[in-house]
Amino acid sequence: MHLGYLKMLSEITKKAFKDLTNEEIYQILDLRVKVFVMEQQIMYVDTDYKDQKSIHYMIKDDNQIVCYLRLIPPHIKFDEYALSRVVTDPNYRSRKLASELIIAAMNDVKGNPIRISGQAYLRTYYEGLGYKVVKGPYLEEDILHYEMIHPNQ
Repeated sequence: MHLGYLKMLSEITKKAFKDLTNEEIYQILDLRVKVFVMEQQIMYVDTDYKDQKSIHYMIKDDNQIVCYLRLIPPHIKFDEYALSRVVTDPNYRSRKLASELIIAAMNDVKGNPIRISGQAYLRTYYEGLGYKVVKGPYLEEDILHYEMIHPNQ
């Protein structure tokens, strides 16, 4: 890999829902379905009407979204800001792209705590980013989860 390629994969795009292109919306939904429904076999309704109120963070490779999350404002999912739908294309894992997006979102709302409902197998990962378990484990969409919070000071 040459340096330009590495730079391209660390460029973060942030957009409100109204600013997403049709192509971006399609790619976001496609990536979420491929990972959460096809790979993890979670049978759930992905369209929860929180996307329209969220800020969308993504990393693209050649105009293809390969890593994504949404930052949900307070009082929509939790009383605090929430990170949700954190997802990375299987071909791009182990490159710390999700960590880059999480840190960028946290920095954008510095001084405000962030709460997540993270899959149990990712507990150690989120703890490594400074999140602390406040509830769980519990079942969400038939998958064990922990509710975790970061003071984000």
